[in-house]
Amino acid sequence: MIDSSIPSYELDLDVTASLPFVASVTTLRATVWPVDRPRAVLVCWPGGSYGRTYWDFRVDGRDGYSFAEHMVDHGFSVVAVDPLGVGDSSRPADVDLVTLETMTDAATDAVRQLRDRLASDGVPVIGVGHSLGGCLSLVEQARHGSYDAVANLGFTHGAKPIHAPDSAEDGLAPEAVALAVEHAKAFFGGQWDDGYALAPREPNHAWLHDPDVPSDVIAQDDRQASAWPRQSYVGALLAGHSASYAANVSSPVFVAFGEHDVPEHPHDDIGYYRASGDVTLMVIPASAHCHNFAGTRTLLWDRLAAWAGGFDQEVGTVR
Repeated sequence: MIDSSIPSYELDLDVTASLPFVASVTTLRATVWPVDRPRAVLVCWPGGSYGRTYWDFRVDGRDGYSFAEHMVDHGFSVVAVDPLGVGDSSRPADVDLVTLETMTDAATDAVRQLRDRLASDGVPVIGVGHSLGGCLSLVEQARHGSYDAVANLGFTHGAKPIHAPDSAEDGLAPEAVALAVEHAKAFFGGQWDDGYALAPREPNHAWLHDPDVPSDVIAQDDRQASAWPRQSYVGALLAGHSASYAANVSSPVFVAFGEHDVPEHPHDDIGYYRASGDVTLMVIPASAHCHNFAGTRTLLWDRLAAWAGGFDQEVGTVR
C-alpha cells in the first residue's frame, strides 16, 4: 500500500555557473521525496509539454497515478525536476541558446548538487527520463556522466512519424537542421514564435494514450501541460543527433516503450547503445506513449524498481 502521507519538499538548484550565456541567477526547480537509507536516488525528467508533475500526477477521485509515491514505497528517494526553461525553472532571455546541450549542462550542475545532498554516502544516482526527458538524460550522460545508470522511458533515436527517416550521416548538415526546424514548427503549430512554446494536446491524444485511459485523467493531464524551449525539439528531431549521444553512453541503460508507442519496432532501439554492456528493454503491454497514465503503469514501475534496486556500484552493472 502506498503511503500518501510521504512528505516532500521544494528545492531551487542554482545552475548559473554552468550557463555562461545567462546574466542573472538561474535555477532549476525540483520536488524531492526523501527516504532514509534509499536503495538509490531517482532523478526524474519529464517529457516535452510536461513539467515535473508528470511524476506525481493527481486527479480527483482516483488513486495510484503517482510514480513518485510508488517508488518511494519501494525504498527510493525520488527527485522530479523541471528542465531549464520548463515549468518553474528559469527561462533564459535568449530562448534559442536553450538547447539539448545547454539544458544538460544545467542538469549536470543540478545533479551534482543533488548527489551531494541526497547520496553523499555512495548511494547510486539514476537518471530517469520520459520521452524528451529521456533524450535529455542520455545526452547528459554521454556528455557529463552524471549518473550511475540511466532509464529512458519512451524516447526513440530512430525515425519518428512527424519527420523524415533519419540518417546518422546527415550529422549537423544545414539541410538536416532546416528539416528538423520545419518539423518542430509543424509540431508546435502557431506557437513556435513564442520561443517557449506549448505543443497542442488534443491532436496528439491518440498516440499519447490508449483508449482505456479515463477521460478525466486525460483532461487533467492537458490542464498541466507546460511550455518547452523550441530548440529542444529541434535537437530531438535532428536526424542522427540523439543517436550519436546514445552511442557514447557506457553505463547501464533501461529502455521502455509502450506497446503502442512511437517506434514501430522498439527492439531496434537497443542497437543504439553500442558502448553499454548492460541494456535492458521492456515493452509495456496495453500502453501508448504516456506510460504513467496507462492501466498497466505499475508493471513498468515495478520492473524499473527491480532494475534500479539491483544496481551494483562496485562493478557498474545491474545484478
